[in-house]
Amino acid sequence: MVNFKAGAHQGEYKRAIASQGAVASGKSQSVSKEEKRALCLSAEEKEALLKRPFSSADPVSKQLVRGKGLALQVIAREKSPKVADTDFCSNSLLKAALVDEQTFAHLGLLSARKGGPCFLCRPGGDFVLTAHAHAHAGCGEILLNEAQRLSLHVCEGEVYEWVPFDAATSIPLSELCLEAQLLHAPAKGAAPRVVRSEHLGAFAAKLLFGAMVTINEIFVVSYSCGAEAAVELVLRVTEVADRSQTELTEVDDEGAAAAADVADGRAQSDAPCIEAHCYRGLVVPATSVFVLPSTTFKGSASQRAVSEGLRLEGVVQRRERRLRNQLNIHTNDGETFPVDKQLLRPCIALTSEIRDASTTNGEASVDIDCATLDRVLLFLQAAAQGRAESFAFDMSTLEDVAAAARTLGYRLLAECCARKLGDFKSRVRLHHWSEVTRHNAQGGCWVTMDGMVFDLEAWLPQHPGGSTIIPKQALDKDCAVFFELYHASRESFQYLREFYIGEIYSEERHLVPMEKETASPEFMQQLKDFCSEFRLSEEETLHAAAACSHLGCAKY
Repeated sequence: MVNFKAGAHQGEYKRAIASQGAVASGKSQSVSKEEKRALCLSAEEKEALLKRPFSSADPVSKQLVRGKGLALQVIAREKSPKVADTDFCSNSLLKAALVDEQTFAHLGLLSARKGGPCFLCRPGGDFVLTAHAHAHAGCGEILLNEAQRLSLHVCEGEVYEWVPFDAATSIPLSELCLEAQLLHAPAKGAAPRVVRSEHLGAFAAKLLFGAMVTINEIFVVSYSCGAEAAVELVLRVTEVADRSQTELTEVDDEGAAAAADVADGRAQSDAPCIEAHCYRGLVVPATSVFVLPSTTFKGSASQRAVSEGLRLEGVVQRRERRLRNQLNIHTNDGETFPVDKQLLRPCIALTSEIRDASTTNGEASVDIDCATLDRVLLFLQAAAQGRAESFAFDMSTLEDVAAAARTLGYRLLAECCARKLGDFKSRVRLHHWSEVTRHNAQGGCWVTMDGMVFDLEAWLPQHPGGSTIIPKQALDKDCAVFFELYHASRESFQYLREFYIGEIYSEERHLVPMEKETASPEFMQQLKDFCSEFRLSEEETLHAAAACSHLGCAKY
C-alpha cells in the first residue's frame, strides 16, 4: 500500500524564524536550545508574513527566498474546507498546484516561456508541477494533494521555497511507462478489478498531456470504464524515454571524433551536444504510454491486496531498444550502466571496447563502484555540453572520483580533480586564534568547531537561514552548538570539506570561547567521524607547527 505519511521535515520557515528570534525578542544572543525552539511567530504575525507582497527588499523574504523563489505555505487540498470534493479529487487537476492570482501572475512574469503553462518546483528538485490560479487558494498558499506532497517530500503547514521551472529545457517524451495498483484494498473475497492496459494507458496519456512527469512520481486517479463503478488507482512513473533512447542510431567516425573533442573539453560551436540521461520530460501527443502491473514490494497482506486486487489485461511490454553505439559498463558492485560510446571516447582505458565493431553493443568491466561511476558520467555529460570548468564537485567524494578518472584514463577529469584537491591542500594550514578574530573583525567570516576553522564567506549569500544569522551568532567562538541546533539533517556535513581551511594551534584551543550550553556528545562524535577524512591529523598538525616554528612564522 502507498504510504502517504510525510517525513518530519523542519522546513526553511521554522529555521528562518528561529534565526531572528534572539534579535526580535531583545534577548541575549546566547540562549538555550529550548528557548530557540520556542521562538516563533504568532498566528497573526505568520498571516501577515504570508500576505506580504513578494519583494526582494523584504528582510524576512530575504531569509526565506533566494533569487526567483517564492515562499509558499503547503496546504492539504483534501483537508481544505474551502475546496469542494469534486475540485480536489478532479482528474483534471492531477498535476495542478493551486495558487492565488497574485502568485500565478508572479510565476508568469518569471517564466522563460511567456504565454505557456506555468511550471514550478522546489529548488534543485526533480518533480515539476503546473501552477493553476484558484479562487480558494489564499495569499502565500500552495494547495497540494497527498500524492504531490509525497513525491515532493513536503509537509502540510510548512513554508517552502518554490521556483519557476524553465519549460524551454523540457524534453518531449516518446515513451512513458507506468505501474498501476489499487489505492485501497478490495473487500475480502471480492474478485480482482479487471482493467484493459491499453485503455488505462490512453486515459493516463490524456490526463498527463502537457505535464512534466518524472521517474518515481506518483498519481492517484479515479478510473472507470463503461458501466462499472469508478475505482481509485495509484500510478507510478517507472521509466521515461526521449527519441534518442527509442531510435537506433549509427554514428560515423567523424561524428564520434567530434563528440570526443567536446567531451575532452574542446567544445566547438558546431560540435554535437550529447544529451544527459532522461529522467523527466513533457508528455506530448506522440508520447506512447505503457501501463504495467505493480512491482512494489509485497511483504504484507495489505500490500499484496492492493497489488493483486487489480488485474491488467492486454499488457503490452515496452520493447527494449538499445543504441547501436552503446557500451554496457559493469561496476565492481554488480551494477550495469548502458552508455553511449560517443560519451566514453575520452576514457582511454575503454578504447578497445569502444572501437570493437564485432558486436552491436559492447561490454566492459571497471573496478569502480556504481555511485562513483555515476558521478563520472555526470562529468562526461557536462564536458560534452561545454560545462566542464563549471562542474560542481562533491568534496566528500572527490578522491574517489579522481581514482576513477585514473582507472578510466580520463585525463580531463583527472586534471580537474587534481586542481580541486590541490586548491584544498594549499589552503589548509594552522591558524592562531588571534588571526581568526582579526580576520572576522575586518569583515570576514571564519567560524570554529572542535578546533577546525571554516571559511563561510562564499556561503553566506546561499545560506537557507539567511546571510546575517552566522555573522551574528557564530563568530569568535566555538559554534558547534549552533550548527547542531539549526541543522537537523546531517546532509549539511557534506559542505564542511569545501569550507575547511585548517586548525587552531593545539596550544591555543583553550582561547576559543565556548557557549554555556555545548553541543551534544552524539553530535560531536558524528562531526569528528565525518571530518576525519579530510582534517589535518594530529601528526600533520605537529609537523606543520614544528615547520612553522622553524621558519619563524609570525604570530598574529
